[in-house]
Amino acid sequence: MAVRITVGVLCALFAIGLLATIGYGYGAYVSIVISIFSAIAVYEIMKVSQCKNKVLTGFNMAVAFIIPLLVGFDIAAKLPAGICIAIYIMAMLILNLKMYDKTRFENTAIGIFSSLAVPLSTSSLTMTWKYMENFPEIYSRSSAIFVILMAMYCAWLCDTFALFTGMALGKHKLAPTISPKKSVEGAIGGAVGTTVVAMITWFIFHKWFFHFDTITWWMTLILVPAVCVMGMCGDLAASVIKRNYGVKDFGTMFPEHGGAMDRIDSFLFTMPSAYILVRLLTEIFAR
Repeated sequence: MAVRITVGVLCALFAIGLLATIGYGYGAYVSIVISIFSAIAVYEIMKVSQCKNKVLTGFNMAVAFIIPLLVGFDIAAKLPAGICIAIYIMAMLILNLKMYDKTRFENTAIGIFSSLAVPLSTSSLTMTWKYMENFPEIYSRSSAIFVILMAMYCAWLCDTFALFTGMALGKHKLAPTISPKKSVEGAIGGAVGTTVVAMITWFIFHKWFFHFDTITWWMTLILVPAVCVMGMCGDLAASVIKRNYGVKDFGTMFPEHGGAMDRIDSFLFTMPSAYILVRLLTEIFAR
């Protein structure tokens, strides 16, 4: 448990460092970190799927690494996305044909999915602060930091609250065939605890950091529980993949926490959800 807590604290400090980087106006460079994590996560997925085609795995990792950079440094908007994806899929199928003796179509399908889904989901962090910087009349940089922080809360803080609530009060299984240790009580405790912390954080930001009243307390009250649920779905979805292949974790990058994919599985759901919900709410009420 001591190792688990230590690693968790170090990860939290690292996340704070990323937020500080955005706060000081260097958000584009965060995409480099996102690229590295995305590539490692794709590698872990391909390894768990027992893909023996190293060229295919390397190609998927390269794509997962490049996509966040294209988003972060404003290159993606200049490229024809449909054509690029079509070329990429054809290249994947050609690799499958050339090395068919080492590759199942399942590996190709997983590769295409993971190398697009993982970096695009993580890049929603970059898209969040870029979207807000495009509307300086209603957003300050602190708004982006707050939304990203909420997505992190809903991914990792919610999991912590759920763990301890489940240990103390858990009686009813949430998804017994997927993740037997998760309970309904734990899920509720995770969402409630995260919402309380999020509301405290909102009042702190409202008093000292927000320059506009675009992100209101009631938006936070709606956003956080909904995104917590999405984070739980992300965690369970990752558990399904691991159960299908009979593994406990995707990797060993973080002692007692698993691999990169184990750490960002919930975040792959919470960050895009937070980005979408904030855009919808502000489009409706703030503009």
